[in-house]
Amino acid sequence: MGQNNFNLSNPDATSLLSAMRLGTLSAEQVVRQHLERLARTQGKINGATHIFTEQALAEARELDRHGNKDLPLFGLPCSVKETFCMAGQDVTAGSMRMQPEHHLQDAEVVRRLRQAGAVIIARSNIPEFAMTGESTNLRFGRTNNPLDVDRVAGGSSGGEGALVGSGASAFGVGSDILGSIRIPAAFCGVVGFKPHSGGVDKTGTWPVVTGNTRTWLGIGPLTRSVRDAQLVYNVITDHPVAEPARTGGRLITPHGFPLRVQQGCISDALSAARTALLEQSFTEERRAFTDIGSLYLKIPKLILDDFHHQWLDMLSHPPGRRFSLLNELVAQLRGKPTIDRGLLMWLLIAPFMKPRSRKQVQAVARQFDEARAHYQSLLGEDGILVLPTLGLLAPRHGEMNRLSLKPGINGLFTGHTMGNYLDLPSIAIPAWKFRDPATGLPPSISVLCAPGAEAKLFEAAKCIESVLN
Repeated sequence: MGQNNFNLSNPDATSLLSAMRLGTLSAEQVVRQHLERLARTQGKINGATHIFTEQALAEARELDRHGNKDLPLFGLPCSVKETFCMAGQDVTAGSMRMQPEHHLQDAEVVRRLRQAGAVIIARSNIPEFAMTGESTNLRFGRTNNPLDVDRVAGGSSGGEGALVGSGASAFGVGSDILGSIRIPAAFCGVVGFKPHSGGVDKTGTWPVVTGNTRTWLGIGPLTRSVRDAQLVYNVITDHPVAEPARTGGRLITPHGFPLRVQQGCISDALSAARTALLEQSFTEERRAFTDIGSLYLKIPKLILDDFHHQWLDMLSHPPGRRFSLLNELVAQLRGKPTIDRGLLMWLLIAPFMKPRSRKQVQAVARQFDEARAHYQSLLGEDGILVLPTLGLLAPRHGEMNRLSLKPGINGLFTGHTMGNYLDLPSIAIPAWKFRDPATGLPPSISVLCAPGAEAKLFEAAKCIESVLN
């Protein structure tokens, strides 16, 4: 199944929606086609944790009989991340140790998808506790990249990237606290949009983040096109994106930014994207981003302050059996692990990176708050950034965690992580015209803006998409 570009051979959700409204396709036909593709690819890709075949077909038939074809997502088959609550389903976070959470009602984002006419055909795989760039866990196994099964699909919304990238799902919805939508989108050759933290209601999604990283987390779509991303986002947000009042804007070109790329095709795609905007009424403005390296080094401090204690509590099940890192290391060496290796890596660095006092936490949080205010003001209503989504193409299994969790400033990941801690809406766009000659994999380019400037972001993203594909 290596090196297939499914995303170019399958119509996007907007095209499918048009066909269903015209009557050339029924909702049942569209849903059945996607379920059949999912059945063919699941054994190799393992993107889904649950598949709702009969329920989805029944919903599609009901839509064909009595549904309103003007519903914004009428009949579109989609998937949602396993950490989104669904009535009658458990949230396991991919963990064998955590007590599963049973839910009696849908998360708000799931409710809105159903209300808009979407048909949920599957839930998708994640890394354990949704905290690494490789979607593998002991409960559901490893998700493989649909473009090359020997490579990672990304994380933490890796199952979504794999399902959309394989053509099994017309679109998916995931969450993103350190690139968890855009990493899978980049690796699987699809579009991924992370809104700002207040863009989509998180009620009923796991985990509930109340600490300093709550403004890092966004919920958004993974799709086959930029227009699909805007379509789905306008359903799940309270702040739909309209067309921009005027075309053009400021293309902010950062200097002093610690950025590194492994493949030349990424640089070529980036240059083409920026040139396209400069030819379309955008003007270039160079600005300093010299503190990005320092901020990058502090990311683990706030992540671990918010989550480390929670992780240990969830791993200590049943109650009274406290999780022991030493015992887990022994179990891993014996080939009998109880947690995924990626989560283990986070737990191993915790003693060295976690802040020692509340005063230190407050000082670090203040630095991020000041940077967020500064850069959001710099971008304003018409400024955008164009950066590589990642400085690498999808690596082989095991390499992503090793690269992303090693200490030091890593220019491969500085671009996408900035979108989280600065709370910037960010969209990743595949560049199929610039695919790597050695692997056939596409690079990915991201557009970022300040909250409130999403119309400008989508304008720029559509322009870039037309050049890169």
